[in-house]
Amino acid sequence: MRELTAEEQANLESLTDPDVIKPKFAWDDTFQRKLLGMLLTDQYMLVQSVDKIQPIYFANESHVLICKILINFFNKHKTIPDKWIITQELNDILKDKDKSVTLYHQAELNSLYDYYVPGVDSRDYLLDKITYFAKVQGIKVAFHNCVEKMNEAPESEETWSFVYEEMRKAMTVDRSYTPGLEYFLNIEEMYSRMEDQFKGKNRYTSGFDSIDRALAGGGLFNGELGSWIGLGGSGKSLALCKAAVANVLLNHKVLYLTMEMDELGISKRFTSQFAKVDINALKDCKDQVLKTIEEFGKDQEDKNLLIIKQFPGGTIDVNGIRSFYSQLEVRGWKPNLIIVDYVGEMKDDPGVQKYESAYRILRDLRGFGVEKQHCTFTCIQPNISAAKLEIHQFIDESNIGTSFDQFKPLDALWSINQQPIEKDAEVGRVYVVKHRNGKSKYSFKLGFDFNLGTLDIFEISKERYGERMNKVQAEKAEEVPHDKVPEKKKKRKNSVIEDDEET
Repeated sequence: MRELTAEEQANLESLTDPDVIKPKFAWDDTFQRKLLGMLLTDQYMLVQSVDKIQPIYFANESHVLICKILINFFNKHKTIPDKWIITQELNDILKDKDKSVTLYHQAELNSLYDYYVPGVDSRDYLLDKITYFAKVQGIKVAFHNCVEKMNEAPESEETWSFVYEEMRKAMTVDRSYTPGLEYFLNIEEMYSRMEDQFKGKNRYTSGFDSIDRALAGGGLFNGELGSWIGLGGSGKSLALCKAAVANVLLNHKVLYLTMEMDELGISKRFTSQFAKVDINALKDCKDQVLKTIEEFGKDQEDKNLLIIKQFPGGTIDVNGIRSFYSQLEVRGWKPNLIIVDYVGEMKDDPGVQKYESAYRILRDLRGFGVEKQHCTFTCIQPNISAAKLEIHQFIDESNIGTSFDQFKPLDALWSINQQPIEKDAEVGRVYVVKHRNGKSKYSFKLGFDFNLGTLDIFEISKERYGERMNKVQAEKAEEVPHDKVPEKKKKRKNSVIEDDEET
């Protein structure tokens, strides 16, 4: 940016509010630009900071004006103003000023949007710094006000009451938290929450009746975290997609974050299950799909119930998800359910061992859900021991990969179990490993719809499971010519059968 002429500098200084204290803060322009850029683009950070930061805290006159516009707009409309609104407000304030001054302020506004990039690792660091910044600046302003008051009437009782209150307010600046459920003051709120649970307003289905029936309240709720575990290719992502379909049908807003398959691939899977159409025939069935979606949306107040977003594997952590979430909130869209496919592809915390990072990711995902009041579904990988299990055994907490501690934050853990012969039969088994609020340690049978091509995954009866398994076993037996079976093996097989019959 070019240097201002003496005349332009004089014009700029004429904008100075005489009531503004000329600050000499330790934080440089780069930090203050980054801080204000964060407030302009990240609603979560603005909510945390709006009651702490005052325009007077900034050294640059452009920053003072922009902060005033931002805070006034947010207090009135409860959202971050678009850039064009800030621009218009600046133009209105500067309409009587020299054009060069207006251009200077506009250039400074443009630069602020480049200083903070949502999703960077420094987000939590900046939240701590902005709180500390507000504390220090608040104390400086309070001290200035106190000195003025003491100069006016040093012996007055009113003066010292003023000093005490000013310093007390400055010292209590901290992150913003809700008061929680004030039990004795608002017992009705407890019953209101119970009523919401009873109506299913904040209840989220796993997509499987045998799971939902075992959970207290019939499903998972806001702030809870459920996860699938299974070997690669066993259907974890299909189960997550099924949950997305089932919860959209319950009018929940679902945010599907994928780190493996791209957005088109997930949307094709969703469409196939939602419209009951062969995934390989979606192009030919466009009219049918559009009709299904149109019929579903007829009675919907908000038709925007699903957003699918891909992030490259290893590039996003929970803070990055927070930032993306905040950007959606700015657009007026808040999810009820977040599906993360999957946590194993998220960015590890570089400061700790991988096993500790794996635990922290799940812990922080759950904490984020509690904070923002949404439910979360994901999946985790088992360790190599899961591949050695036999058909009568199930994957459980002892088979969790990377770190057993991943088990702790989970409110629900379900395993998909599928041996090669079960895969051929298009069946499998679900084992309920953990329900924090409900029955666990039981299993049920699964079927997969690969023939019709919808990639659906659903419960089947023991009888149906047996039929499919017997059919595959019979087909495999027919594939081996009788005269090719070694004599010893035939005798051993007969002896086993006889032993079983005797037993």
